[in-house]
Amino acid sequence: MKRAFSIITLIFIIALLAGCEGGVVVGGKSMGMQDGQFVRSSGYMVGSYPYPFDAVCQGIDDTLKEMKAVTSEKHVKIGKASIIATLQGEKVTFEVEFKEKNKTDVSILVGMGGSNIASQLIHDRLRLTMTKTAK
Repeated sequence: MKRAFSIITLIFIIALLAGCEGGVVVGGKSMGMQDGQFVRSSGYMVGSYPYPFDAVCQGIDDTLKEMKAVTSEKHVKIGKASIIATLQGEKVTFEVEFKEKNKTDVSILVGMGGSNIASQLIHDRLRLTMTKTAK
């Protein structure tokens, strides 16, 4: 059992260092990496932004307005935020987490199981919004 775990871990590390896409499923949890930018975990696509927590939360609000989404819930606490919206009939969940002064992680889940394409498009739109407002 130890040997199998070591081999799987080694393969995953080699794939990460090679810069290709990869994934692992352990029990009920899954995790994958795509081009070093985004990590997928249990349907969520996680991206890191080099902006303060408040600026990222405002950027998400601006992105949702621009995409004409309807926000149904928004919970903001110290260092964490959760935003649930409906975009073109799909439920979109944002989980925002403070990491460092100018580093914030954003997790996006589209639909029930997580659509990677839709999550990627929303991340791209959020990055565009953040670069516009940061200047």
